[in-house]
Amino acid sequence: MTARLLTVLVSLSVALLSPARAAAQANVPACPSDADKPDTVALIRRLDQLLSGRSSVSAMTMAIKTPSWTRSLKLKVWSQGKDYALIRVLEGGPRETGMMTLKREKQLWNWLPQAGRVMKLPSGMLGDSWMGSDFTNDDLLRGNSLTDDFTTALTGVEQVDGRTAWHVVLTPKPTAAVVWGRIEILIDRASCLPIAELFFDEDGKPARRMSFSDFRQIGWRQFPARMTVVPAEKGRETSIAYSDIQFDVDIPADTFSLQRLRQGR
Repeated sequence: MTARLLTVLVSLSVALLSPARAAAQANVPACPSDADKPDTVALIRRLDQLLSGRSSVSAMTMAIKTPSWTRSLKLKVWSQGKDYALIRVLEGGPRETGMMTLKREKQLWNWLPQAGRVMKLPSGMLGDSWMGSDFTNDDLLRGNSLTDDFTTALTGVEQVDGRTAWHVVLTPKPTAAVVWGRIEILIDRASCLPIAELFFDEDGKPARRMSFSDFRQIGWRQFPARMTVVPAEKGRETSIAYSDIQFDVDIPADTFSLQRLRQGR
C-alpha cells in the first residue's frame, strides 16, 4: 500500500468518526459542561484548538466599516501551526488586490504588487491593524497561543443572550510578547463554544469586542464561520465570513518561502 493511499484511508476513517470520537483521537480536551469549576487551562486549550489546527487553508470575505468609508476584501489564508502563515488578497481595491502578508516565526513581510517588491515589517507590528481593519496582524496570522502566553482564571458564570457562559480572564505571562493587558472570554457552558472575547489595553481600558457566530460542523469542530470585531472607537466594525476552511491539510513547504513571496504568487 502506498503512503499516499494510506494517508487517504486514515483521513477517511477520521472523517467517518462521530465529532466526539474524532475530537478524542485529536487529543482535544472534552467539554466540561457539567463542571461548576472547570479546568480553565484545558478549557482554553480546547478553544485554541477549535480556532486553529496543525494547518489550515481558508477563503473568507472581510468587510470593514468606518464612519467615512467601507471596503470589502476577499482573502485566501494558509497557516502552519503558530509560526507560519500567508494571507493573499484575491479581490479588493487596485492597491490591495494581489497584496500578501507572510509570517515566518517572529518575522513579517508584505508583498506590494504595485511596487513589485517585498517589505519587511518589525515583529512588533503583530498588534497593529491589518489593512486598516479592526483585526490585528496577530488575529489573522494567529501568532499568539492562548495557553502558552496567558494564565487563566475562572471569575464566574453569567447569562449572555439566553445562554449560560463561563467568564474566563486571561492575563499575559511575564515573558509573553502580547499587546493586550488582559483578555476576557465568554464561553458557552453547554457547548464550550466561544461567545465573545473582550480585549483590554495595558491600562485596563476596553479596546474591542470580538463576537463569534454562524457555527458550522467541520470534522470534530463546530467552527465559527463569522467573527466580528467592534472596537471602542464608535462607528467602526470589521467582520470576516468564511466561505471555506479546511484543517490539518498538507501544505507545500515553499508556500511560506520568501522566494515565492517575491514572485508574487
